[in-house]
Amino acid sequence: LQLDHDSILLLAVGRSHTAKDYPNLLRAFAQIKQNTDHNVELLIAGDGEEREHIQQLIGSLAFQKNVYLLGRRNDIPQLMSAADLFVLSSSFEGFGLVVAEAMACNTFVVATDCGGVKEVMGHTGICCPSQDSEQLAAALIKAIEMSPHDIQENNLNASKHVQDNFDLNLIEKKWLTLYES
Repeated sequence: LQLDHDSILLLAVGRSHTAKDYPNLLRAFAQIKQNTDHNVELLIAGDGEEREHIQQLIGSLAFQKNVYLLGRRNDIPQLMSAADLFVLSSSFEGFGLVVAEAMACNTFVVATDCGGVKEVMGHTGICCPSQDSEQLAAALIKAIEMSPHDIQENNLNASKHVQDNFDLNLIEKKWLTLYES
């Protein structure tokens, strides 16, 4: 992508679907660009039926040089590890597996409070109301302005939370115990 090394990279991962509420994310991104001096870039990985609509919105907001639609990717863990922040802008979600994946990659998470996302995050990252671009922008700006030490401490706690609660071996043992009882 040849991005500036000084850029703050925001990453969203998910299919281009109304549930992911990318218009909400793009409106929040517009507020970030207006209200901070930080050089922020947004990467969106995934493809789907809403891609054209998202491209049109990017064009109307004049973000062609700051927002990158990456399409379907096979290197999501690497993208998550390279990103400064992972953002989930969904209006509704089930479990929120992508949030747990970002946490396991030691990436700070800003997500909307929908479905099981808050439970997946535990007491890490920043969770904000869904379908509210102002709140999402405020949460992202707060995360951008956090100290590297606080980010690192959060990410360690988040990774531990994922290991302690969602590790496949742990889940397998819980299911076996349940079946045996």
